[in-house]
Amino acid sequence: MATQHPNHVRSALTRSVALTRAAGRRVLTAAAGETGRRLARAAALTVLLAVLVTALYDRGEVPTAAARQAVRPAAAGNQGGSATHGTAPRKDPAEVGGLRGRARAAAPVGERPAAVAAAWYAARNGVPRARVKPLQQDRLSATEVRVLVLADHGHGRLRTALVRLRHGPDGWRVR
Repeated sequence: MATQHPNHVRSALTRSVALTRAAGRRVLTAAAGETGRRLARAAALTVLLAVLVTALYDRGEVPTAAARQAVRPAAAGNQGGSATHGTAPRKDPAEVGGLRGRARAAAPVGERPAAVAAAWYAARNGVPRARVKPLQQDRLSATEVRVLVLADHGHGRLRTALVRLRHGPDGWRVR
């Protein structure tokens, strides 16, 4: 029996080699055909695009233009105007008005639509204001906004609501 074992292994090896050769011939035949060429082109294009994208990400531009200040402060001895060529000096944001430079109405801090919507929801539903968070804000028009608020009512009860607000002469109001 010990002499038969090497023969079985040898015959199994010769069969597997023959099967491998036959499979290799089939693969080479398929690769030489039209389908094989198309697959090879697709694989080559994929590798080329992957290398191109990787190279672009590795050698991307440094965002120096975005990191620079929009307007540089004028030097003490510089009487020639703005330090940035081609731009007018900016006004103080407190002075700059709304549309066409009109005076901006003084709004109290926290009079943002999200804060007004959260305060309204908290008061309406008897939830502490600290447990109401504005999540998202959609501008519907120049004077109307929709705010999505999330309220934690306790014991895992989370509720969401859409609150529509209108901007009037006295600020933001729930519609």
